[in-house]
Amino acid sequence: MATTTHTTLSKFQAALSSGGARPSLFDVSVAIPSGFGTATEISSTCSVSSIPPLTVTPIERQYFGRTVKIPGDMVFGDLSTTFINTENYSVRSALESWMNKINNSSANKGLSTNGTAGGYGSVTLTQYDKTGKSLLKWTFVDCWPQTIAEIALSYDTASDIETFDVTWAYNYYTQAKGSATTASSNAAQI
Repeated sequence: MATTTHTTLSKFQAALSSGGARPSLFDVSVAIPSGFGTATEISSTCSVSSIPPLTVTPIERQYFGRTVKIPGDMVFGDLSTTFINTENYSVRSALESWMNKINNSSANKGLSTNGTAGGYGSVTLTQYDKTGKSLLKWTFVDCWPQTIAEIALSYDTASDIETFDVTWAYNYYTQAKGSATTASSNAAQI
C-alpha cells in the first residue's frame, strides 16, 4: 500500500496539536431584557448546549428538463440548552416570567415586538480551550425562550438532579474569535 503525505499519523497529530476542542469547556450567559426578571444562576446551571446548525436553503428551478439548485436564504437552527434546576426554581421562574411578559398566560395579552420592548434578550455561548482561554463566542441576537420543557418527576430517580430543556428562538447570531478567559467572562455574566 502506497503512503501519501496527507495520511500520515504525524500530520493528523499536528492538526490536533492541542488535543482538539472539548465539548465540555463552555459556558452560556443570558441577558434577560430589563424589567423581565433576573436569575443569577443561569450561567452556572446551564449543563448542556449546542452550536446550532446553519442551512442555506436551495431555490430549485427547472431548466430544459433538469432541476437547477440556486443558493437561497440562510436559516439559523434553534439554540438548545439544558439547565440544572435549583431548589428555589430561580432560573426556571425567571424564564417563565420572561415568557409570560411576552404573552401573558391568563390575560392572553402580549407586548409590542419592537426591539427589547418586545421581550428580546440575548444569549452568549463561549467555548474555551483547556487553558481557560476563549476559542469562539457566539452571540444570539433578538433572542427569547421559545419552549421550556417539562421537568420529569419520578420515585425511581432518587439520586438525580432535576433538569429542563429550553429552546431559544433568535433572529441571527454573530461569531467572534475569543480572547476572554473563564475568570473575566464570569464577572460579566448574569
